[in-house]
Amino acid sequence: MRYHMLAPIQPKLSQAITDPTQSLEVQRLPSRPSMVDQTVDLMRDLIITRRWKDFLPGEETLRKELGISRVTLRKALVELVVQGWITSGGRGQRTAIAQARQSPTLTQIGGGVEWITEFPPLEHAWNTRIIADEIRKALLIRDRKLEVYQHKNLWVRDPTPQLARITAGSDTTGWILHRASPEIQRWFQKSHLHCVVLGPCHEGINLPSVALDYSALGHHLAAEATRLGHHHIAYITFDVVAASSQNTLHGLRQFTPKDGRTAQLTIIHDDVSLDVLRSAIHAAMAQESPPTLILVTEAVQALPVIGILKEMNLRIPEDVSLVVRDHEPCLERSVPEITRYNFDWLRFGRTVARLLSTMIESGGVKVIPRKLLPVFVPGQTLTRRRSV
Repeated sequence: MRYHMLAPIQPKLSQAITDPTQSLEVQRLPSRPSMVDQTVDLMRDLIITRRWKDFLPGEETLRKELGISRVTLRKALVELVVQGWITSGGRGQRTAIAQARQSPTLTQIGGGVEWITEFPPLEHAWNTRIIADEIRKALLIRDRKLEVYQHKNLWVRDPTPQLARITAGSDTTGWILHRASPEIQRWFQKSHLHCVVLGPCHEGINLPSVALDYSALGHHLAAEATRLGHHHIAYITFDVVAASSQNTLHGLRQFTPKDGRTAQLTIIHDDVSLDVLRSAIHAAMAQESPPTLILVTEAVQALPVIGILKEMNLRIPEDVSLVVRDHEPCLERSVPEITRYNFDWLRFGRTVARLLSTMIESGGVKVIPRKLLPVFVPGQTLTRRRSV
């Protein structure tokens, strides 16, 4: 695969090696979450809120109460044993709740939750605002408040001194990291403070996180591009080094055209300047073999891209297909309807709140990162490449 970087200044990206044995025949991403994971989360909540005290009810009672199959229940019980929430009862014995997990009542655990971000809340994307509102509502049920603070300096210099000041003496008991840099994530990993990363962690960092599986999304789009005869994808992103962009690119690099042509991936950095974006798109389309499919990260990028392509007398989707990675409601009323990926952002917010509350109220239980799958909305702007 050949790669192109079109931007004023771009960091070098490592090139992933495509596994030729990996199937790309994907039509839709699965959207149903794991019943076992949901059961584990629910049972932990019920333990924390003292629904059950010293022992769990019997299997049959649990199965009926939770409305799940015996197989799902038993897998969830095994996971709870591994995480240290319960001890295996054995034949004829009751399953005991670990003493360390018998949490105090919620009113005994003070402090709120702080959301750390580079951007003022009013500039957050639609889906981010939805997530924040849902987290706020879920935390209020547990008598916690969510405060959103912009700390722009954390992204422009060494964040260590400022993070030490922000967290020292604070009554905050949990932290939410929004689009955090590798340096910020690394500091929280060393600090052992209760935190959840919104989105994927950067390479080499292991923190509790809730993220869309952007690698699977990129892989799915690569499969669709292959199926429809495309050979060159342009990816337009605000931040190419963000973990979500890197994961998307990892999936896109599975792109292998069926007709034997060399796959190409052009990365365009959108610095919010219309002139720079216009120049980058013109440069991309001036290549000997120009992109036939454009993926934009956010819905707000779709309108200028459509306008610039129209200036160039290029039609969507006849000449160039267009896909939006992160859905917003305005796309539902676009004409033609834009092809995109969607997700239940309310569930995303509830998952973040549940994970963070679990850590705070259990004294630091190890939390497994959650990867949630988006849903592909076909729309009308992704079509088969025209024969030349």
